[in-house]
Amino acid sequence: MKRVYLQKITQYSSVCYVGKIDPRELIRVVKKVEMSATQDAQRPLNEKRVKDIAAYVSQDKGILPNTLTLATTDARFSIQQSGDVAGLYYMEFPSAKDEYSKFIDAIDVMDGQHRLYSFLDSIRSISDDDSYEIGFTIYEKPTLAEKRKIFISCNEKQEKVSGNLLMWFKAQLNMLTEDERNFYNLVSLLSKEYPLKGHIIMSAEKIKNGVKSKEVIAAIKQAGIQDLMAGGAYLTDDQKVKIISVYLTAWEKVVEFSFTESSAKIAGAAIKIAGLRYMLLLLPTFWDGAISSKRRFDLTYIEDILKKFISSMGVERDQFFIEHKIHFADRTATERFAKQSAQKIKALDVEDFNPLG
Repeated sequence: MKRVYLQKITQYSSVCYVGKIDPRELIRVVKKVEMSATQDAQRPLNEKRVKDIAAYVSQDKGILPNTLTLATTDARFSIQQSGDVAGLYYMEFPSAKDEYSKFIDAIDVMDGQHRLYSFLDSIRSISDDDSYEIGFTIYEKPTLAEKRKIFISCNEKQEKVSGNLLMWFKAQLNMLTEDERNFYNLVSLLSKEYPLKGHIIMSAEKIKNGVKSKEVIAAIKQAGIQDLMAGGAYLTDDQKVKIISVYLTAWEKVVEFSFTESSAKIAGAAIKIAGLRYMLLLLPTFWDGAISSKRRFDLTYIEDILKKFISSMGVERDQFFIEHKIHFADRTATERFAKQSAQKIKALDVEDFNPLG
């Protein structure tokens, strides 16, 4: 056995202890639960999340700074005061293989179970030789009601960090996922070019009617803009920025709105992510049309198609997004409307179109 040293924390009548330990050792004495099983004082374990954390820890040398919240289930782990240093406590923890069998299910995890379960021998990739410790807070034999109260305290007051802000931090640390790496640079460039300059929220800045970079990435990916080609080669990010910018500028001019000017006429969903997603979903249709008709992908070409398309919908151009607001109520409706619109655009006869009509 070995000593795991602790410090005592008192909050009113509640007492707990904090320490550090190797999670590969700790997981061997915790009360085991099945993946997805309902628990009395915990959320169910999500196997995918556990494996994602394991991959993060091993592949990216990830750190887990938050402490686990634990409970002893019985008297096997008794916390005692150290006679060596005032204010220091300890508990005896197994250090040899034959000692672990005496401590099966001796500790319950009240918060942080996904982090701890990522160190299961059957899941972890981190090797035995890697130095890795994790902090923990431990309570002695709390009742079920106390466990539930502690779980609520750990989670209820936590304000979830914006995924958009987390992605920005990951970009600064070169820790983006493959999808994020494929699109983040493009969206970053778009955020510096008209007409989306000042409209894309790259981290946590406050922008009225702004759209989050994470949402723009999802919209660009869904639209398939990454698959656009010219001259037998895929477009570079700089080329994509150019065509997206000229395309959205044409929408601004034809529908008579602005993504960023607060004094501009309100254009319904056009300045929200629903409207931007709709426009981006149609971009490949315009691109294919330019290739098949051997026309330059410029303002003149895009404006001509847009004017004819909106005219065929029987509404005034500056009312397009307002009159069709029902199609922007949710993502499924927007995608369906984009599909219908693409079919209509493909059927247009540009040669017979009178843009003044």
